[in-house]
Amino acid sequence: MSITGEYRVKKQKNGNVHDYIYYHCTKKNKSIKCPEPCIRQEELDKQISSLLQKVSLPADWAEELFPMLKRDKKGSAQSCSAFVQEAREKIGEIKLKLQRLLDGYLEQDIEREAYRAEKAKLLSVKKSLEEQMTKLEQKQDDWVEPMRKWLNYAQTLGKIASDNNLFEKKVAAKEVFGSNLFLANREARLAAPSGLDSPPQNQWAALRAAHEMVSEKPKSMVLVGGTGIGPVTFSMSMKRSTTELTALIFLLKFYMVFQIFSR
Repeated sequence: MSITGEYRVKKQKNGNVHDYIYYHCTKKNKSIKCPEPCIRQEELDKQISSLLQKVSLPADWAEELFPMLKRDKKGSAQSCSAFVQEAREKIGEIKLKLQRLLDGYLEQDIEREAYRAEKAKLLSVKKSLEEQMTKLEQKQDDWVEPMRKWLNYAQTLGKIASDNNLFEKKVAAKEVFGSNLFLANREARLAAPSGLDSPPQNQWAALRAAHEMVSEKPKSMVLVGGTGIGPVTFSMSMKRSTTELTALIFLLKFYMVFQIFSR
């Protein structure tokens, strides 16, 4: 069930008055008795801040990632040009085959059914190449600006986490975690105690994993993948095993680029 805040005032016998804010289960489902205790706002604030710190982008990491972004944008343009050129050559070859096929049919060297079947096959390949060219030309750099904005925003999370602006923390937590936070035994966490509700695998999860890895591996192994941060090929697939994506920047690129090309 959802969590709600409650304002309370405690008056002592000596006349002192203390204000508190507690968060607890709404208990809206009357058929289920929720045993979870309430938590003070100050404690919940510390826990949310800690979670945000774990997905913040350190300044020295950003200093390395922005130049890589610029280089890979250039490399992406070159890869796109090479793909388009190759596709155009293949389309030219298909046009020649279509003309020869038509000539053969007109000269009655090819049966009508065979002609129609082969023509349909060639036109299908031609259409597929043309669609890939159009899509790649239109979206080859679409991943760059979202990546740049994300890097800038990720850098601000450290400051947001350390400041006392609760509204900014609320907005940041919503942006990063969505509705995936759980409160159990006075502890905010990313997954339910049962483990059945796993946090989403996205760029924030990649950054969190990088923080965990940095104490075990050199920073260069965390920041730099084998292929940079730009799109590698047009036909990227989400089927790649996550165990292979141990480099932060490869994970970020993988997530951002797939979002763009899957639209």
